[in-house]
Amino acid sequence: MVISSSQLNPTFPRFRFKRLYIVVASAVLLNACSTVYQPDMEADESTEAANASRILGNRDAATRVSIVPTQEAVEPEMIEFKDIWARIGAGLQFAYKYDNARIDEQLQFYRDNPSYLQTVTERASPFIFEIVEEVERRGLPMELALLPIVESAFNPNAVSPGNSVGLWQIGSSTAPVLGLKRDWWYDGSRDPIASTSAALDYLTTLQQMFDESWLLSLAAYNTGPGNVRKAINKNEVRDRDVDYWSLNLPSITEDFAPKLIALSRLVAEPDHYGMELSDVPNAPAVKLVDVGYQLDLALAASIAGIDSETLYQLNPGYRQWATHPDGPYGLLVPVAVADAFTSALADQRDRPNVTWDRYVVQSGDTLGRIAQKFRTQVGVLQQVNAIEGSRIIAGESLLIPRAYDSTAPIAAPNAPDYIATASRSSAASTVPPQPPARYTVRSGDSLWLIANRYQITVAQLVQWNSLGADALIKPGQQLVLQGDTTLAQTNGQSTIETAQRYTVRPGDSLARIAQRFRITAEDLADWNSIQLGDLIHPGQQLQLPPGDANLN
Repeated sequence: MVISSSQLNPTFPRFRFKRLYIVVASAVLLNACSTVYQPDMEADESTEAANASRILGNRDAATRVSIVPTQEAVEPEMIEFKDIWARIGAGLQFAYKYDNARIDEQLQFYRDNPSYLQTVTERASPFIFEIVEEVERRGLPMELALLPIVESAFNPNAVSPGNSVGLWQIGSSTAPVLGLKRDWWYDGSRDPIASTSAALDYLTTLQQMFDESWLLSLAAYNTGPGNVRKAINKNEVRDRDVDYWSLNLPSITEDFAPKLIALSRLVAEPDHYGMELSDVPNAPAVKLVDVGYQLDLALAASIAGIDSETLYQLNPGYRQWATHPDGPYGLLVPVAVADAFTSALADQRDRPNVTWDRYVVQSGDTLGRIAQKFRTQVGVLQQVNAIEGSRIIAGESLLIPRAYDSTAPIAAPNAPDYIATASRSSAASTVPPQPPARYTVRSGDSLWLIANRYQITVAQLVQWNSLGADALIKPGQQLVLQGDTTLAQTNGQSTIETAQRYTVRPGDSLARIAQRFRITAEDLADWNSIQLGDLIHPGQQLQLPPGDANLN
């Protein structure tokens, strides 16, 4: 998705929530939108079994929630439709207005891959009701409620090659234009509720911009209004039609609307096409609870009586171990626990909501070094300790935020792992994200900014890239961000040559390292004469099997 930086001033009302009991099931692996239309994505049962046993912590994993309706929770106005798909089918406005070969091609794709449609409709179950409610409240075509399937296969953590993220694939540079907050704590582009409001606001603006044509609006949503306007101008100059089907657009944009139209028809009449959809009732699966203050997510899960993984999956907008210090504070929880959670929060107000360590500044310390030591950011230390600038004094104490239950290893799809440590007082609040093997320098970057972003040191960057300490970098330049890889130039193209030994980093596990190098944890353990359950520690050297040391 490409969005121009036109002047928009959207407001984002939160959705309405009703009550219904649900059962939260295990998460399943979900492909990002760039691979949604590959016919072999649901190859066989063994692939699905492998996905079901994925390593928790995979940021590409979407939420899977089964909703079991109960008679007492179903409100009268929801009995009209047998399920959410029937409700969507009844609200279609343009899916049957067009007859084009491109639509037939997309219909055939879905019919050739029946398991795909059943899988993505199941993965939509936690949030689809809220999206339908908002689309209906605005009086928009119900086809738009299915757009997250086309964009991201209903994965709130999907990231495209162009760095668009979330259900609606909103670009990182355009999220602020749409009023979405994005920082170290929170990413509104990944928030299913906030991003839906932003996307629908933008689609409405595009529809007005393109003479109320939803097909042209969808094309503009995908490739940008400027590109659509250029295509229209070219056709006008050549005295050609300027409707969606007549424009010369990028191939992905030419298929964008047909995919949505085909999907809408299948959802409206699955039996007619011999398709089967996941059973998702026309009822809410989650309810938004406004906590009103910063709250540790593991603590929130404990108060709600649900596991932390479920809470993380239902709230992918939160990127760290707690809600944002300055808001938003809303948490989506299963409707079955929402009332009890709200009541329990009232008893929690006088108790600690986040956990802190106290650190005494040592001679030679800097905020950058302390932030790296505790796997946090300089800005967080400045904020919680009311520090302006970077000056700190040896002997003074700093508060270091950390996770509520840092002694219990847990991995979540949208937050770093908690690290098991011998002492809670030395536990870190977060694990730094695994840096990519290579990084392309962007405008405004510096060695310090890049090192701080990926929580490595400038000295490491300088060493790995054979730079001088005062070296200047320029946009487009390629930098190595991992010490166990080197860049080699072959015929003008970069290739990765991986060393045969690996140095364990903070937050690593045998499973994570094995996945990174496309080997099994069992082989990695055997090669190093250790057991699968043995602890590994930062700085430890692990031998990699020859021939298998390829970066994932």
